Amino acid sequence: DKVLISQAAKYLKLKNITLFECNLKRFQELSEQKAIGQQIKKGVRGILGEVNEGDRHFQLFRVFIELGVRFTELPDQDAQPVNPLFQIEAVFQVDYELTDEVDQAALHEFANYNAVHNAWPFWRQFVFSTAHQAGLPCPEIPLLTDLQQ
Repeated sequence: DKVLISQAAKYLKLKNITLFECNLKRFQELSEQKAIGQQIKKGVRGILGEVNEGDRHFQLFRVFIELGVRFTELPDQDAQPVNPLFQIEAVFQVDYELTDEVDQAALHEFANYNAVHNAWPFWRQFVFSTAHQAGLPCPEIPLLTDLQQ
């Protein structure tokens, strides 16, 4: 809901984006003969809190964005299970300072759209860098708009 997002955006200032948690997990060795597919995951949760920075006191809206990509072996036509090959996951923490009161519904919409949008370039860089350093095929990270439909 763009109206709710706009209401929240008026009273939120981006403070910081940090990598909160991450992992790379290999389930099996990659074989060049295998056809591979890709799965993605996205989860978002936000919390409100109070912050004291020296003589300043303000409300903080903290959003945790959990993102993941998993490569799977595509089954043969007769095979049923999809075997995972490797996955890369990360949780980003995005902090916003609230400059005025904001409705919970507006914060929820903002977190699911704007906060994810703010963290997305960090996610793409993390995946590309991790896959490269691990000698793995580089996953395709879709444009954010493709994921939100």
